[in-house]
Amino acid sequence: MNSTLCRTLRKMLADGFEQYDGVIDPVVYDRLKCEKPERAYWICNWPIMHCLGCNRRCTPKDIRGFQLVLPTESSTNNNANPQPVDKIAALLNKKFLRPDEAAFCLNVSERKIRNWVAEGVLITLKRKPIRITSESVKEEMGLLDI
Repeated sequence: MNSTLCRTLRKMLADGFEQYDGVIDPVVYDRLKCEKPERAYWICNWPIMHCLGCNRRCTPKDIRGFQLVLPTESSTNNNANPQPVDKIAALLNKKFLRPDEAAFCLNVSERKIRNWVAEGVLITLKRKPIRITSESVKEEMGLLDI
């Protein structure tokens, strides 16, 4: 790692970027015409993604193909991270949610989500894996006491 890259990374981290740990669809690398995707090192300040893996320093124009990573408890205490409200809005734009995503939106445990699915409170796809409709999550959000 050269000094210019170190300065760039330090500045981006100070500006609220963090290492991206989500799953990236191989289509992203095709779209960017990346010759060595195994060298990619992504940092993000959602929804801005930036790769420092080579000299091209790619910044995709859209986030299709990048998994939305939910904040951890340690990252929610950091003021530099995007607000959870922004991530909830991005999640609710999806048609179907994973149980962990629905739990994040509703601020309950994943076990509670699975119980609500079993009780029929939340609407899911009939096939596995469990995918919950964002409409049923939005409806349940409206019923929460805040």
